[in-house]
Amino acid sequence: MEKQKELLSKIRQFMILNLDIKKLMNELGVEGDIYNVYSDITNTTRESNIKLYKKFYDAGKEIYYEKYGKIRKDIAWFPTIDSEKCKNCKKCISFCPKGVYDVEEDNDNVIVKYPYNCIINCNACSYMCCENNAIIFPKEKIIR
Repeated sequence: MEKQKELLSKIRQFMILNLDIKKLMNELGVEGDIYNVYSDITNTTRESNIKLYKKFYDAGKEIYYEKYGKIRKDIAWFPTIDSEKCKNCKKCISFCPKGVYDVEEDNDNVIVKYPYNCIINCNACSYMCCENNAIIFPKEKIIR
């Protein structure tokens, strides 16, 4: 399990680094082919990263987050879905880079299948959700 935790931690670092690089390039006015390479890297690795986060889900719950002083499964930050509001548009599935959402096999409804894959204090998927605001997060951010 230690190697699985290390792999997921490295993927997380890679995702953050790539986002930081793209942000800096935007600030510096870097455009065109150079910028697009980093967008392509994100898109190319996205599906594989999601598969790994799902495959090693149990290991991911055991990763220690130094800035919070806890392992992931002890940090109560993840979405819930109000099934009465959800239209099953599946935008959340397409949007989430860590594969938090999935579809129930028996009825095709969107569910939060991998809650501890959620990026702590991220609620961006709730803005991608249809106009019904079906994705709900804790009211308070997690304090470091």
